[in-house]
Amino acid sequence: MRSASEHLDIVLSNVSASEPLEVGLLGSVGCVLAEDITVSDDNGTHTLLTRGTTIAPRHIALIAAANFGRVSVHPKPRVVVLTVGSDLSDPGSSDDIRPDINGIALTAAATAAGAMTFRVGPLRSDADEVRAALEDQLVRADIIVAACGMSSSDYDLLTSVLRELGKVEFVRVGMQPGGAQGFGVIGPDSTPIFVLPGSPVGALLSFDIFVRPLIRRLMGHTTLHHKTIDATLDTDVQSESEETRYVRAQLFTRGGTTMVRSLEQDEGHPLSGLGTANALIVIPPGTTKVKSGSRVSVMRLDDGEE
Repeated sequence: MRSASEHLDIVLSNVSASEPLEVGLLGSVGCVLAEDITVSDDNGTHTLLTRGTTIAPRHIALIAAANFGRVSVHPKPRVVVLTVGSDLSDPGSSDDIRPDINGIALTAAATAAGAMTFRVGPLRSDADEVRAALEDQLVRADIIVAACGMSSSDYDLLTSVLRELGKVEFVRVGMQPGGAQGFGVIGPDSTPIFVLPGSPVGALLSFDIFVRPLIRRLMGHTTLHHKTIDATLDTDVQSESEETRYVRAQLFTRGGTTMVRSLEQDEGHPLSGLGTANALIVIPPGTTKVKSGSRVSVMRLDDGEE
């Protein structure tokens, strides 16, 4: 079993920012500048924006005022999210079949990370259909993110097809949830592909830990990860895992102190914490209990503009 950091090193190995492209101003919104934007006057050369800036509307105003019509940026990576499962359908389409939570959620996560996204599926549980879809998507994908529902047979089908198309490794990573991870490359251009857990909680956590950093590196970002801070625990947290455990939680302030509260014991829908969590408490492996009042490491999920 490898650690999450070891798995991430494999994901990011030999990957650098995409080659810069020169684009029009409106097409640059959300992209990362590949070079400084400078202007010159009688007093010398002045830098308006530095390389690595994520272009927002206010930056467009500044660039336009300086009379630039085009800028050099790292393009947004094209991310294809593909789901497999005959028992899945688009949310809202039927009451008698399971909604494709992972397809929708992972596409939204990739879009929020800055990628250009394409959702494919849910595909029928048929090896030929899955193989054909994957081969078709290789034409436009810089990254493929694949997931199933909770069916182990669909996971087995997907993994067998991927082994035919490229070099994909399936391993156990020392993290909870989301310990079952697949990663490798397929197709003539060695396109990176992730196979994420079927549980929506595990799939979204895996996205944040492994997929999002790869997207950000391709975009030219220097900060790849969510911000990690220390906070004071508001409630006891139990943990019996020998792996690093990520606990859905909510950050808040009390008396000027940054506090964090676990949401995992909340009653109600099993996915309710996904809607209210803005952070993850990181529990080191081998920890059995963390008491209220302890200082803990917390990964923020609402970094805001970076």
